[in-house]
Amino acid sequence: MIENSARVTRVEGELAWVRAESPSSCGACGGKGCGSSIFVRLLHPGEPEYAVMNPISAEPGDAVVVGIEEGSLLRAAISAYLVPLLLLLSGALLGGVWGEPQAIAGGAAGLVAAAIWLRRRQAPPSPVILRRGATGCVSN
Repeated sequence: MIENSARVTRVEGELAWVRAESPSSCGACGGKGCGSSIFVRLLHPGEPEYAVMNPISAEPGDAVVVGIEEGSLLRAAISAYLVPLLLLLSGALLGGVWGEPQAIAGGAAGLVAAAIWLRRRQAPPSPVILRRGATGCVSN
């Protein structure tokens, strides 16, 4: 299980909205000067909130540890990036046998097939609050 510390910002029924508390990579600059922190601040000026399952009834302001199954991140990346790319290329190669316009149409058909496949695919497991308390970024 991949774990990360977070803080609960609000609770709505069985869901809690959390903000991840990302530790700096080396601790020397506190996340103010390295290249990766500059990109994070540029792409996400506000801290994003995430909805997670709340089986422990955490309250707003609580420091919690959020976990997600280890293989789910890899499966989600493969589903979102690799499968559509392979279907796009397969459609384009297949259509390319008959010419360039057919290659373009085949690529578009591959992307449509990928969109349909992604719609029908079962949703990946949701992150869940495991316990109260902050432990930093840990993988068990």
